[in-house]
Amino acid sequence: MLCDICRRDYRGFGYSPRLTRQSGPDLWACSMRCLDIIGRLKGMIDPNEHEEAALRQASALGGEYVESLGRTNLAQWSEHEWSTLIDVVVTAFQDHLRDAYTQDPPF
Repeated sequence: MLCDICRRDYRGFGYSPRLTRQSGPDLWACSMRCLDIIGRLKGMIDPNEHEEAALRQASALGGEYVESLGRTNLAQWSEHEWSTLIDVVVTAFQDHLRDAYTQDPPF
C-alpha cells in the first residue's frame, strides 16, 4: 500500500476516521510526518493547488538534472542516470507537497 500523502510505501502508520466518529476511508502514512499531515487534513485528501505546484517543482528539478547530463537521448542513459532522474523527481514532488501542507494546510 502507498502513503496517502506522498505516495511512498506506508510503514504501518494509519488514520481511521471511525475512531474520531467521522466517516471516510482509512488512510495510511509512511512516517509520523505524513501522519501528522493526515491528522491536520482530518482525513480529506483532494486534488488541489499544492499537488499541482509540487508537480511543477518536480518537473523543473527533473529538467535541471537532464540538462546537467548534457544528453537528451534517453536511450543512451545508464541505469544509474535513470534511477537518479526518478529519485530527483519523486523526492522533489514529495518534499514540495509536505512543505506546502505544512505551511498552508487546506482547512
